[in-house]
Amino acid sequence: MPPVRRAILILTLWGAATAFGLAFAVWTHVGPVLLVFTRRHGVHVGDLVALGAAYAVAALLTHRILRTA
Repeated sequence: MPPVRRAILILTLWGAATAFGLAFAVWTHVGPVLLVFTRRHGVHVGDLVALGAAYAVAALLTHRILRTA
């Protein structure tokens, strides 16, 4: 795979992981609130777990993509 195509694939992968984490944070309210921004906005434990899981998958896939280079 050409380096430019590989870079685009990795950027898309991390963008999708971020979009998933942010979408999860918008549509759910899982767990206690860790940080309050306003009366109706804050960071829940579930938001951090979703982002952590999405980024872990993205990191593993990035490693696999770079390893097969």
